[in-house]
Order: sequence, then structure tokens, then C-alpha cells
Amino acid sequence: MGEDLIKNESIALFELIKNSYDACAKHCIVDFHFEDLNLSRITIEDDGFGMSRDTIEQVWLVVGTDNKKKNLILNECGRIPLGEKGIGRLGVHKLGDKITLITKTKDSTEIELRIDWTKLYSAKSITDFAIDLIENTIPKTFTTGTGVKLIVERLKTNWDRRQLREVHRNITSLNSPFSDGNDSFNVIVSSNNNIFEGLPDFEDIKSSALYFGHCKMRGTEIVEFKYEFKPWEKLDKVDQGRIVTLQDFIEADKTIKAVGDKRDEFIPINLDKSKIGEIEFDIIIFDTDAQIFNFVNTEKTALKKYLSENGGIRVYRDGVRVYNYGERDNDWLGIDLRRVQRVGGNVSNNIIVGSVRLKRAESFGLVEKTNREGFIEDDSYFNFVQAVDYALSLVVRERNQDKALLSTLYKKHRAIEPVLSDLNDVINIVEEKIREPEVKQEVLKYLSRINEQYREVKDVLIKSANAGLNLGIVIHEIEKLISELTDSIGKNDKEKSTRLSLSLEKIIRGYSAMLKKSDIKLNKLNKIIEIVLDNFSYRFIDHEISIISNWKDSNLEAYYAESESISVLTNIVDNAIFWLKYARKEDRFISIYLTEEISGFISIIISDNGPGFGLPFDVAIQPFQTKKPSNIGSGLGLHVANEMMKAMKGQLTLITDENDIDFPDPVRKNGVNKAIIALSFPKEKK
Repeated sequence: MGEDLIKNESIALFELIKNSYDACAKHCIVDFHFEDLNLSRITIEDDGFGMSRDTIEQVWLVVGTDNKKKNLILNECGRIPLGEKGIGRLGVHKLGDKITLITKTKDSTEIELRIDWTKLYSAKSITDFAIDLIENTIPKTFTTGTGVKLIVERLKTNWDRRQLREVHRNITSLNSPFSDGNDSFNVIVSSNNNIFEGLPDFEDIKSSALYFGHCKMRGTEIVEFKYEFKPWEKLDKVDQGRIVTLQDFIEADKTIKAVGDKRDEFIPINLDKSKIGEIEFDIIIFDTDAQIFNFVNTEKTALKKYLSENGGIRVYRDGVRVYNYGERDNDWLGIDLRRVQRVGGNVSNNIIVGSVRLKRAESFGLVEKTNREGFIEDDSYFNFVQAVDYALSLVVRERNQDKALLSTLYKKHRAIEPVLSDLNDVINIVEEKIREPEVKQEVLKYLSRINEQYREVKDVLIKSANAGLNLGIVIHEIEKLISELTDSIGKNDKEKSTRLSLSLEKIIRGYSAMLKKSDIKLNKLNKIIEIVLDNFSYRFIDHEISIISNWKDSNLEAYYAESESISVLTNIVDNAIFWLKYARKEDRFISIYLTEEISGFISIIISDNGPGFGLPFDVAIQPFQTKKPSNIGSGLGLHVANEMMKAMKGQLTLITDENDIDFPDPVRKNGVNKAIIALSFPKEKK
């Protein structure tokens, strides 16, 4: 049963160590003894309260006892037992054929038990398989204290160097590296061989990280949060680090939530209702991008190897690890999967080290599987995963901002148009160095062709990206309208059916306008505002958003491409709707204001009364940057909008001072002067 129920040697040792924890041990020593360079013996010894002869006969030698499950209360050292199913002790039989158990309690004599499984193979009846049990009146091992010592010989596995170092890694990970040093239980690995030399220490590795996160969740709320960006001294282009705390969050961010099936839908999570209790989450994130990694103060190969073997997020309950979360074959939070699904803005398991800490007395909703490979995957478990994932997303959101800063300062080809920049350099070299007119003309002709092809390809890609971004918005609107339309037809509500049909037709017509090829020409700007407002009309009603706009009274004209401009405005308004809904504003307003206050341009000023702009603008217009929770969305919207405005010789600007624009009274009166974005189109053809 020990061999069949327990997956591998690491889990077998893990189960035996957990028994030491349950026995109130302060220390558990796992020793690997070598003879002639071969592993011959494994010893697990603790200083717990030990076992009496009665406990050995009635519990340790009986499979599946439930004495721990019956006593899920604080024991004499203030711990709740980790074992429940009475099979953990079978781990010793996974490891070897010859077992010696020596134990002593405070009030009994020392007991020595020997089991030799090789005798069972030749036994004809159960009476031929005797177990030796000796009482040492004078203690031989525990002369001054109590505890258990397990000696395993005739090992069933031929341990190689790689496997031993892997087991060492697993054993030392039983204690969270983020513990405050006050944990009452420590696991120590020893050996008479140098097999474990050179293995890196977590504290040394920790200094090579750049981003640090801490979060504590209780009930339905985040009660503690701290993110810190700690640039290395060699990164001297960075003025200083950055700290974000819970006080910097908007109220909506403080509620634990999961992303629903529908777009922009969030489902609240209650840790108490799910019997999960308090969750404490810690993480450090490394940056292994070559141009940043060059500045690291640790040996690079050793660091990458450590992260490859130890990267991931592990789970601990009462300071002891719950296997096998955080192992390389268990992407329990879907971290690597998300990285594949969405380029940019995500982390991967091989650049993070994290821990999730639970309290045994509060987390009865999380039940371990019989094979000791994690929790049973029920509703409580999925709520647990989603809560941790939400905390992770908040840290990653802040990290992305600082990572973008480092990329701007240190990565090569930082120019917005690196291809055109390099191409101009080549053209200058050709002009200066090539003397023969015919050769120069021929080379310049090809360079000009490359320039044109690059611009064409870029234009196609930006338009395609923009169409894809807006497609999700439109489909969301169409789905809602069709559902309402079906319902009204079923109820024979002709008036509502007609109104919904007209709204549906407007949205489809508006999206068609986004897809049509359009040239830059002089036209009234209120035309595109009308189309966008029609596209969102149903959504404005659904989310109770009031629109303040002067578009009907304006005849201002500018040079723009209609389809691209509709797409850009759609994206900005969609963001405003999201943040008004997410921030749970009661009176929701969006202002779309036409003005010629910005010199040389006719501008559409979009603002709302939501939480404001959460990212520095130079970061926000970079690809894959978003302040949205759980990293939803693509993080491409503002980047694509900015590129399209530049292609039309216009500009997209964040206005940080509300007094820079002479807003009409309704805007100022209702405080609709947050997240102010200006889409500025040229008055004259360029």
C-alpha cells in the first residue's frame, strides 16, 4: 500500500516529516548516509513527544486509523494535526525494505521496532512474518528527551545525484521561504557526503529579484497589500524604487473577486463562506530579459537554474507545505497557460518564487486528496485558486508599470519607430559614403521600397489589431440586444422589438463603418461621435451612464480617416464605461466635448467621473499595459489608438490638469473631469 498510494520518494519523506510536525517536534532532521559513495541509509529523526507501545500497536501498525481526524483541535503545542487519513506512515515502506523505529515518550520506556519486508516474500503464513519490538529499559537513543527516529535501510531506489538534489530541494521547500522566522517547526537536511554542496540559498537569490509583493486576504476583502520595486544599484538610470500600498487602491480593487464568463463581469469571493479562512500571499518576481539581466548582481547561470527548479507558487498550511503546488508539472494557477494565450503583460513560473499561507484551523473547506497531491477540486478549492490569482494579478499589474520603465531606459531600439530610425541611418550612410551616382540611386531606390513596404505592413497590422479589439466590444453589444430582442418578440412587445431592431441595425452599421477603407479628408467631427454614441446607446442605458456632449451643436471640421477615427473613439469610450462600472460609481457621466482650444487641432475631449487614469501616460500607450484587474483585456487599446492618431497626423494626449480645458458647466458641476483624453485632429492637411 505504501508503494501504491504514495507517488514518489519526495512525497514519502514529506509524509513522515508531517508526522513529526503533528508530534509537536521543533526540529526534524533528515540524514542521507553514504557508504562507498552509495546511499545506504536514510534517517528521519525528530524531538516530538514520541509514541508509547500502545500507540505503536494500536495506531502506527494499523492502516487507516482516524485518531488525528477525531482530534482536529489544538494539541499541546498549539498545532492542529496535518494528517487525517492514517496512511502517511506508509511512506517509510515506500523508501526501503528494512525499517527500524526508535521512540520514547515522557512517561514510557524507549521502544525499538524492527520490520524486514524481505522476510515477507518467503513467508508461507502471517505467523512467519514476525515484527520485533523491544523495550529499552535504559534508553539508547533518547537519553535526555523524547521523539521518534526512523532508520530506513535496503533502499528500494538507486538514488543518483540529480534525484538526491531534487529531494533536497523538495524537503527544504517544506518551510515557506517567506516565513518571519518565528515558525516553531524546522526541517534540516544533512549528509556525510558533499552531495548537497553548492545548492543556492534563498536569501542570496532573493537579492536578485526586482519586484516584491505581499497581500493578505480575509473574508471578502484585501486587508494588507504592499508592492515594492527595488532596482539594483547598477541600474543607475532609475531615480528610485516605488512602493504601492492598500491606501493607493480604489475601493473596488480591495474586494476579492473572480472574472466571470461574460465580458467585464466580476464575481465576489467570500473566503469565510468557502471555509478557506485567511490567505497570506507573498511573491518575488525576477527580470531575465537579456538587456536587464546583464545588470544582475548574482551569477546568471546559477540564478536561472535555481528559478527553473524552484520557480512557481507553493502552498503552506500552518507553515508546512501542501504538496505538489509549485512543482514544475503543476501549473495550478494557469500562469504559463495565460502567458501562451496572451503575449506580454504576464509572468511565467520560471521568473517567480511565491508562497500562499493558510491556517489549518480556518481552512477546513480545503481537503487534501488521499494520494497527497493537492486539494480535492471542489467549489472551495476553485474559490481559493481564484482569490490567489486575483492577488497575483494586482502585483503583476504594478510590476508591469516598472518593467515598462526599465524597458524604456535600457532596452535597445527604444525608438517608437525603430525600423524607420535604422532605415534613416542607412540612408544617411549611403548619401555620405557612396560616390558613384548610379549605384547610390539604385541603393536608395531599394531603401525607399523597403520604407513603403514597412509602412504598408504596419498599417495593415494596426488596422487588423484595431478591428479585433473593437470586434469584442461590438459582439458584446449585439449579444445583449439579440437576447433582449428575442425576449420582447416572445412577449409580443412590438414597440420594444422595433426599438431594439433599430438599435441593432445602428450598431452593425457603425461597426461596418470601422471596417471600410477610408482616406484622410476634411469632414465634420460630430459625424464620428454620433456613430460611436449610437453603437454604445444600449450599453449606456444598461449601465445607467449619462452623456454630456456638444456634438449636435458643433460644426467643427478636421482632417481624419473615418473608420480609424471611429475605432479610436470607440476604444476610449469603452474604457470609460469599464472604469465607471468597476469603480461602482452611483451617478455615472461621460463627457465628449468638441473644441479647438488645442492649437493647430480640432479636438474631441473624452472624460468621465470615474477613478481617474491609473498609469503614467508614457507607460499606458505601450503595448500590453493595463491597469484593469486580473490583467483582463489585451493591453493594446491605447497603444493602437495612439499609433492610429499619429498615422492621421494627429495626436492622442492625456490632460493632467482639468483647468487646461474650458469645460462647459455641466461637466464641472458633475465632476466629469477624470481620465481626460484628447483626440486631436489637424485643421490643415499635412
